[in-house]
Amino acid sequence: MLLFAEAADAQRRRRRRPRPQPTEEPAEQTPPSEGEGEATEEAPAEGEDTPAAAPEETAEEAPAAEAPPPEPMADPTADLPDLGPLRADFATLMDELVQARSRIAVLGNQLFRTKVRVLVENRADDAVLASFALRLDGAPIFRADGPIGEEGRQVFEGFAAPGPHELTIEAEQRARENDTYRYLQRDRYRFEVVQGKVTEITLVLDDDSDIAEDFEDDGEGEYDVSTRVRVATRDLESEN
Repeated sequence: MLLFAEAADAQRRRRRRPRPQPTEEPAEQTPPSEGEGEATEEAPAEGEDTPAAAPEETAEEAPAAEAPPPEPMADPTADLPDLGPLRADFATLMDELVQARSRIAVLGNQLFRTKVRVLVENRADDAVLASFALRLDGAPIFRADGPIGEEGRQVFEGFAAPGPHELTIEAEQRARENDTYRYLQRDRYRFEVVQGKVTEITLVLDDDSDIAEDFEDDGEGEYDVSTRVRVATRDLESEN
């Protein structure tokens, strides 16, 4: 009996077990045909603007802009005034001055019947003439900034009214051995101009100074400077 009851319970349990539900097999997918499965861009509706395609980026960089050429330098003479007319006026004035002097000389000779001539000799062997100037009655008649020469050199020729006149000499000499030693000499000489005569004045500069050579040796030296003036006259007719 016990065995029969156990068998009956086992049969009842088998009957109560739920049967498995049949599973649905997925539908077989077919591979997409050519042209299908790819995303397609929808055509824009009528009246809508088509967006412009973005420019493709290239790997090459744009060439750098060339530097502008340097500006030309300003001409420093651009703002200067034109001196051409001034030079022309100056040349005209000098021509007129020369002509005036010539007329004055002719007039002076006719009025005063005189002539004055000045010659200079520099015999200072141990000195160098730095500057030399002459004045006749206070008016400058000659100037030199350098040697004149040992031979008599004519530095002036003109006329003067008959009577007394004054000649002023200004000379600067420098020792040839040592130009630290120098002197400035000023002298005035009176002379007489005679009507109908040529008055010739000869100036002789001499220098026997030894201060540049001796003072450094024994602490003793001297300036020995002299100017000789010779005045001579002769008939004016002999010049013509």
